Amino acid sequence: MMAVDEKRQRQWKRFRETMGVDRESKDQRAGLCRKYWPEDCRRTMKTADELLEHTFLFQLPWDMEQTQEPVCFPDGINWSYILHEDPEFAYQMNRHRFWICLGQAYGLTGDEKYARELVFQLLDWLEKEPWTDKSANLTWRTLDAGLRADYWARAMALCADSPAVTEDAAVRFLEGLQVHGKRLSENPNTGFSKKSNWGVMEYTGLYVIGFILDNQEYVDQAVHYLKNDLHIQVMSDGNHWEMAPMYHNEVLMAYLEVLRIGDIWGHKPFSTEETEIIQAMAIATLGLKTPAGHQPMTGDSDDTDVRDLLSQAALVLKNGRLKAGGFQQLDYESIWMFGTKGFEAYENIKEEGLKAGITVFADSGQAVARSGWDRRDDWFYFVNGPLGGGHGHQDKLHIGLWLGGEEILTDSGRYTYKDVPMRYELKAAKAHNTPMAGDREYAESVNTWTYDSLPQCFPNQICKRGEYLFIEGGHEGYGQQGIFVRRRIVAVGFDIFAVSDTFFGNSPQEIVQMFHFGETIRLSGEGDRITGSGRLENFIMKGFSQGQAASMELGEGPISRHYNQLGKTGQLRVGGKNSKTLTTFLVRCKPGQKAQIVREEVLNAANGQALKVQDAEGYVITIGSRKVGLVLLHHEAGNSSDYNGIQGVYGLGRTMVCNLARGQENMTVLQW
Repeated sequence: MMAVDEKRQRQWKRFRETMGVDRESKDQRAGLCRKYWPEDCRRTMKTADELLEHTFLFQLPWDMEQTQEPVCFPDGINWSYILHEDPEFAYQMNRHRFWICLGQAYGLTGDEKYARELVFQLLDWLEKEPWTDKSANLTWRTLDAGLRADYWARAMALCADSPAVTEDAAVRFLEGLQVHGKRLSENPNTGFSKKSNWGVMEYTGLYVIGFILDNQEYVDQAVHYLKNDLHIQVMSDGNHWEMAPMYHNEVLMAYLEVLRIGDIWGHKPFSTEETEIIQAMAIATLGLKTPAGHQPMTGDSDDTDVRDLLSQAALVLKNGRLKAGGFQQLDYESIWMFGTKGFEAYENIKEEGLKAGITVFADSGQAVARSGWDRRDDWFYFVNGPLGGGHGHQDKLHIGLWLGGEEILTDSGRYTYKDVPMRYELKAAKAHNTPMAGDREYAESVNTWTYDSLPQCFPNQICKRGEYLFIEGGHEGYGQQGIFVRRRIVAVGFDIFAVSDTFFGNSPQEIVQMFHFGETIRLSGEGDRITGSGRLENFIMKGFSQGQAASMELGEGPISRHYNQLGKTGQLRVGGKNSKTLTTFLVRCKPGQKAQIVREEVLNAANGQALKVQDAEGYVITIGSRKVGLVLLHHEAGNSSDYNGIQGVYGLGRTMVCNLARGQENMTVLQW
């Protein structure tokens, strides 16, 4: 026993000297946080004070499964408690992310009660939740064990100099990490971990444990799998294959933590090439960021601000481009992790200018066009990529839109992982801004994590010519019904958007486009059009079913910006019967400004004949001084139908646009 105690004493001494934060350093960090991040300080203190009462409410920004109601345990904490039949409460509770708040509260106040509570809850958990085979799927899942080990270390580093951390408590802390190390090093889910975000977070925990316990085998094993996962899971465009920005960012955070821990202990876990992959992940997060600074809610993602993550990545990777997408000062959590030296190092990173334009992520099938990088800029999003596993939604051909810093078109979110109707409703194509064959889903859910089929998408075509943006994508989701769906999008600046869907092969009884709007948008029907008004922006929408007026039905749909949070927002269902093409326009208007959208016959310049509407559609959009012509051919250009146009402007191409207000001589061809 004496040898064991001496070993633990050495380990604890190393931990305190290497990772522990002394009172002076805590005071410096607290001062910076109070100056620059007062709201984060208040949230930390609120969380810590709730923990003193054994009240648990998970609303930290990166809590993967937030809760919306507090749960209090006045008669002793039940660490295996399940709220509303959702085990995610227990999973989140047993990650112990909130213990970091106790350490931060101790740093902010110097009050020993926060350190004492950390020790109390640590010992309470160790006594009540020992590792057993029975607990493997609730309090001892490998994912949560990996996260927990890292969070324990971060929390204890802030309290290591407290009298509350007695020699016995320190030994129990280290022994607890030893059990975690055994669990993670004997991971029974190795195959799953190689392809999943689980593996990255599991082995990040093992990496941390390896240094604290001076176990080189743990370090080597963790690095082996972390390297392997990096090469397996990250697409060449920098996106994580699971197609949910939140899990992409959780994986990125884990790799940044590995780099931080490696730097603390003087270890380099990755090659230059592998570090560049991590940097590509951070650049992908930057590229997808909305004008509000948040991740898109694609797949199982919440409406989470990513600027803190970009700030941390900028510091770790010494990247000025990432800093330009983050906060002006180092973020709150990073100040606690990196201290004043990190704060000063961040100040010395020179920001690189970020350019407006379009960013294409070819492997994940995503594209983002933006007018700039400020809060009031415009942002257009398109996705037509692989499903991405259990966290993927049926969002092929989905679009999102922000105008002037206001969210116009949105994803509906996730809400829950429970096997309940709302889980399936929010995963479905109908909950996204997508085309559908009637109300039929193109891939039905089998259960909360899988689908009955895995339809492929086809490579997207994207080009930008001057102010004109063109995007095309398609998928085979309705292939068993003999239907192939293709979406074409033409944008003129950020003022005019045409979304045109064509259903090839067998004709559905009805074709449909779904649109879901941000909560600030008020919708009303006016004749053959829909008017949208927000806090900042106004627009009109008008739909055409193969050239004729389409049905436009307003309604309400669910929206979930965070796990366990559910609201209602406006939605629009555009439909057309006995038709193969549905085209909807969204035109931005200034207050009092009128917009006109009319169908125009497409003429062939060689013979002067009008093309049939099933072969070609033409439209003229007039708004203010703008007058834009659009031609959409529904077949190849050829067979004496190869030089077509409207109002005397002609071109060779399937998708063409022109500026009629300035007397453009030829069509601008966006797709040959």
